Parts: sequence; C-alpha cells; structure tokens
Amino acid sequence: MNGHSLKTAVAALAVFLCTFSNAQSVGKFDYLLEQSEMETDLEYIASDQAAGRASGTSAKQSVEQFMVRRFKSLGLKPYNWSYTQSFRYNDTILVRNVVGYLPAVAPSDEYIIIGAHYDHMGTLAGRVYNGADDNASGVTALLGLARMFARLKAEGVAPGKNILFVAFDGKELSMSGSEYFVRNLDIPASKITCAINMDMLGTNLVPTGINSDYLIALGEKTLDEKYRGYLSFLTKRALYKMDLDLTFYGSRNFTDIMYRSGDHNSFAKAGIPAVFFTSAFHEHTYKPTDRIDIINFPLLRRRTLVIYNFVLRLCE
Repeated sequence: MNGHSLKTAVAALAVFLCTFSNAQSVGKFDYLLEQSEMETDLEYIASDQAAGRASGTSAKQSVEQFMVRRFKSLGLKPYNWSYTQSFRYNDTILVRNVVGYLPAVAPSDEYIIIGAHYDHMGTLAGRVYNGADDNASGVTALLGLARMFARLKAEGVAPGKNILFVAFDGKELSMSGSEYFVRNLDIPASKITCAINMDMLGTNLVPTGINSDYLIALGEKTLDEKYRGYLSFLTKRALYKMDLDLTFYGSRNFTDIMYRSGDHNSFAKAGIPAVFFTSAFHEHTYKPTDRIDIINFPLLRRRTLVIYNFVLRLCE
C-alpha cells in the first residue's frame, strides 16, 4: 500500500470510528424536544395577531419581543450586550435581528451559528399572510434547538462549542438582516465551524422521492470533510427515517439558485461553511393559505432532531 492509499484508509477508518461513536448517543436526548412546546411557539409566531410579521411593523416587533423572552427564559446570554441588533433598511424600515448566545460547556473559541428568519410578508389587501411554514416553522425549530442545548448546558453535557442562535429579520428585504449580521460579526471565519439556516421545515407537500418524509440539505460540501456524510447516517436511522436530498431535486442549476437565495449565503460569501435545511416551496408559499393547518408537527419535530444531532456532531 502506497503512502496516499494508507492516508486514505486511515481517514476512512477515523470517519467510521467517529460515526460509530456518535451512533451510541443518537436519540439519547430526544426527550428534551416536546412537540407540544413546538406547537405553542409556532401558533404564536404565525397567529393573526402577528399580522404576517412584516419588517418595521409593530406586529412583527411583538414577535421579536417574544423571541427575546424565550431566549432569556432559556438562560441564553445577550450577544454584544444586547439581544437585538438594529439597523434601517434603505434608511427607512427598522430591521431587528434577535440573537442569543450559549457559551460552550467548557471554554472554547469556536462557534456554531444557528439561524432562521422570522419576518414575512405582513398583511396585504386586508389578508394576513401568516407564514406558518415560511418561516414560523424554521423559527420554531430554532427555539426547539435552543431549548435542547440550553437544557444540556444546565446539565453540564453540551455544547462543546459556543452557539449563537439568531432570528433574522429582513429576509424579505434582500436578506438584509443576515447580511448586516455577517458584516458586523466579530468572530473570525476560521473559528466558525458552520452556520446553519432553516427556512420552511414544516410540510411534506413536495416529496423528494417515494417517501413523503424527507429533508433537503444544501451546502454539505462546504463543511470540513470529517463532518460530511453524517446527515445521511442520521436520516437512515430508524428513529428519524426519511429521504435526504443534498441537492434541490437533483438539479444543479436549481441547487445553485436555492443556495444563493437564502440567509445562509450571507455566511458562505464570507467564507464560512453554511448548510441550508428546508422542505422546499409548495402551493401555499407566499400565499394567505400558508397557515398552521398545513404544518406536519411530528415531521417538523423529527427534522429538528436530525439537525440537533448534526449540531451535536459539529460541536465535538
């Protein structure tokens, strides 16, 4: 065996051993994510009272404060002395990201960023665009992950790296919230293992294959090689069993377009590995019919658990 073959074999063995080790902990803390809590969060975020969460509106601000209260109640710390990060889009519309910081269980200078945009289209022609899937579902997953990791931190178990939980505003304003966040990020790109973005995770309306339970994840190739393949491993486990598509329905062009059109791309452009999780567009996207009745909560929980276990791996 030549030197190159030996190195390849050693690398493959290391990946196998790491995967085997991780397999022992998969599902161990799933009980920390309760579907009833996810239902409560999503119902509030996508309620008629939130009026579609258009940036710059008082109704959107009520959801912003809801996020701040949730982060505080979980023991997340403010980032740079504040839970909110404000700026004006085109010098007019007030945009506010909400950020919660969870330090690693032991001192670390490495970070993971988990984000989801919480703004939507607002109320148009007297009709509320609730955005239950786009993107109350992603924000609900964000809160679920924050809840899980905060509880693990209280038990001294995890995370192994610092985590920033970010609810982005301004997605519907040219992704201005994530762009602003990245421009003002005072963490070197080399210290960020991954930025995760979740946008529309709540339905099974456009399956990627035969199985109606599925997950689309774009950007895995931006990760360090040691983390690649773990999503496939997780989605094949009996606990989560679902189809995984690492493209956008097999189309290279649409994969590129989808990857460039989300908040994760703000990080990718800055040289930060970024992975995008979604269940894709459907007939209710950007319509008043995107309401809570189209959400598949058991599947949303299961997808969130896959992402949780993936983050746990990234934290090592």
